[in-house]
Formats: sequence, C-alpha cells, structure tokens
Amino acid sequence: MQIGNIDAITYCLGLDPPFLEINEELLRLLSEALALADAEDQALVNHPTQVHSSTASLTHLRHVCIRMLTAAMARPEFADEKNSPTRARIISVFFKSLYHKSVEVVDAANDGLKQVLRQQQKLPRDLLQTGLRPILINLSDYKRLTVASLDGLARLLQLLTNYFKAEVGRKLLDHMQQWANPQLLQAAAERSIEDMHEIKILVAILQVFHLLPPLASVLLDDLVSSVVNLEVHLCRRESSPFRKPLFKFLNRYPSESVVYFTERIESAHYARIFCHAISSPE
Repeated sequence: MQIGNIDAITYCLGLDPPFLEINEELLRLLSEALALADAEDQALVNHPTQVHSSTASLTHLRHVCIRMLTAAMARPEFADEKNSPTRARIISVFFKSLYHKSVEVVDAANDGLKQVLRQQQKLPRDLLQTGLRPILINLSDYKRLTVASLDGLARLLQLLTNYFKAEVGRKLLDHMQQWANPQLLQAAAERSIEDMHEIKILVAILQVFHLLPPLASVLLDDLVSSVVNLEVHLCRRESSPFRKPLFKFLNRYPSESVVYFTERIESAHYARIFCHAISSPE
C-alpha cells in the first residue's frame, strides 16, 4: 500500500456525511494496514541490512496506517458485532505502538486509544491486561525503567486513570530511592546535571505523580521529602530539575499542599519550596 493512498482513504473515512462504505473491500484494506502497523521493521524490508536506512520511511508508514485505523474506529458502523475481532486487533496494535521508539507513532497510537475510549468506557479485560503488561513488567524492577517507559506510563495514566491504583506511586517512590544514589548525586553537584541518565530517570518518575488517581494525595509527604533529599545531595534549590514536576503534583492537591507546607514553614528548605511553588507559573 502506498502512503499517499492510505492518506486519501483516511481523509475519506473522516468525511461527514460518510463518503466510503464499510464493505469487504475496505475491510481488506484495513486488514493490510493493520498487518503493516503490527509488523516488526525487519519484516517490512527485503533484507535486514536495509532496516537502518529505511527507518524514517518505515516509521512514516506505520504512522499513517495507525491514523487510518483510528479513522475507521471512529465510524459508528464499524462498531458492528461482526467487526469485533478486527476492532480487538486494532486496539492491541494501538497499545503495542505506545511503546514504539518514534514519538510520531506513539502520538498516533495515543490518539487511537482516545478514540476507542470515546466510544467505549470499558475495555475488554484481556486486551487491557495484554496492553498494560509491558509497563507493569518495567515497573517491577527499577533497573528496567527508562524515560520512554515512564512517558508511556504517563500517557496510559492520562487515558486509563481508573484502571490504575495509587499504589503505583508507592512503587515509584521505592524506585526513586534506588536511583537516588547519594554518592552519585554528591559527585554530580559540581557539574551540569541536565544530561545525566540518572537525573533524567528521576525527573521522568516525578512527572508521573500528578497523573495518579486521586488517592495519591496520601503520597504528599513522601514525595516532598524525597525531593528535598535529592536537592540537598545535589546542592540545588530553585535550579532543581525536580521542582517543576513536583509543582504539578502540588497543584493537583492545593488544599492538602497548603496545610502540609504551613505545618513545616519553620524549615528553611520547605519554606523555600513553598514560596517557589506559589510564585511559579506552572
């Protein structure tokens, strides 16, 4: 299938009133697009050595295929019972594509899942378990965490907050302690930290907390204390890379945050964080 043809079909699928009928021919095209979106890069080239040189074109092909599948999922007549197996496969591909290395593909898959959730609030249990398994496996061991996997967790929390428990935050706090090696942080205090792998992981972990379910407010003390500890070892205050994600969490629970910091206002570090949070535009 040519990318131009896929784009044309995607456009026609999005027209209102409908221009294309959901018939056998279109379903066959959707099956081809589904197979392309689901295939590994190695399966889409003639020789394994071509994968690297073809990365950009393969990524774009995967992206346009996911967009076409999303447009098809939005059509009410495609929700017919006879199309359930195809819809289930498409949802699986959306989940799988959330873990792709290309932001372009991830964004398209995210939009696809948003479209699905607009039509059905509750996803089939087996699809949900399969879709969340890679993230849950990564959460089981702090060494498995990457910035990409944490970004994926953040996206899933935005889409599927009700499917997660606040205990995810407790697990992330444990992982923060593992990554926050005091010796490493102290050694990093005298140099630029923006490009340090460990710092990027810690910031990505913190970026997740404001997306957790409402009961995550009970993590306020542990989260702030962890940030204070990190800043002490790094000898950073206002320039700390941890404050911006922390402020997102504080904004999520403003009443609890005000009470919390007011009770600790005599501590210089806590008072500075509180003042910085109040004056921050975030």
